[in-house]
Amino acid sequence: MTRPDHDTDPDVLRTHFGAELRRLRQRANLSMNHLAKALGCTPQWVCQLEQSDKPVPEQVALDLDTYFKTDGWEEDDGHFRRIHTALRRAGQRRALRPSFDNYRVREAKAIGIRCVAAQIVPGLLQTEAYARGIMDESEPAETLDARVAVRIERQAIFKRAKPLEALFVLDESTLRRPVGGPVVMAAQIDHLISMARLPNVRILIMPFTRVTPAVLAGGFIVLSFEKGPDLIYVESGAISSMTEKRDETFTAGVHFNTVMGEALSRGESIEFMSRAREVYTRESGGSVGSVVA
Repeated sequence: MTRPDHDTDPDVLRTHFGAELRRLRQRANLSMNHLAKALGCTPQWVCQLEQSDKPVPEQVALDLDTYFKTDGWEEDDGHFRRIHTALRRAGQRRALRPSFDNYRVREAKAIGIRCVAAQIVPGLLQTEAYARGIMDESEPAETLDARVAVRIERQAIFKRAKPLEALFVLDESTLRRPVGGPVVMAAQIDHLISMARLPNVRILIMPFTRVTPAVLAGGFIVLSFEKGPDLIYVESGAISSMTEKRDETFTAGVHFNTVMGEALSRGESIEFMSRAREVYTRESGGSVGSVVA
């Protein structure tokens, strides 16, 4: 059986998934009704999968591997699961701008990150509900799901055996902009407070009362590596750029140090976030839990 070991076009992979399902079903002399009954779904669902008219849920891929006993099914690495994994990655690549796809590869190899966020909570610190709240709902659900999945997967960088050192300076606007409503924001700030208490993570707040040109100029990210030069990533709307030019990375480092020096201290920032969370708790009618301990 074909083993998809690399990312390709998601439409091609979806078609491949449907063709493989049809091939194995017919080889086993199964009708759509018979297979649907075994899987606990409708014949129409099986038909849509074979015709590539439906997104492919991961559980369906696992169920098909189990039913057909495909190579690797006992380790949850069967034929359909492998196609699904390639399909998910290809969908993520399509959903992301090329420069960011290149950036996230480099981010996974970084030993340090310095980030100034001037408008929204950076992706590495977002909850799933917050991530969905800032996305354009007019886009296809599959595209939005892919983008959310990428953001959540990126956060594994904090769970490595040797996690990176992370410094974030968030403008107060990231706490005041009510993305998703008060319940979502209260949970998001809870998450920020929890992250800020990790030994390798610092989250500092730049309050509105402190006017710093470097923050007003917009956000940016600086990555540092065990070997090789630093890297800067800047994103604004539909435009993004990435560079390793020494003069630009040096200037960005100076700007970050300036911003960090003007921001609240670690303890002050946690207290500031706690107060911001209390506002959302009141607005939600007290329907959210207490601040993370």
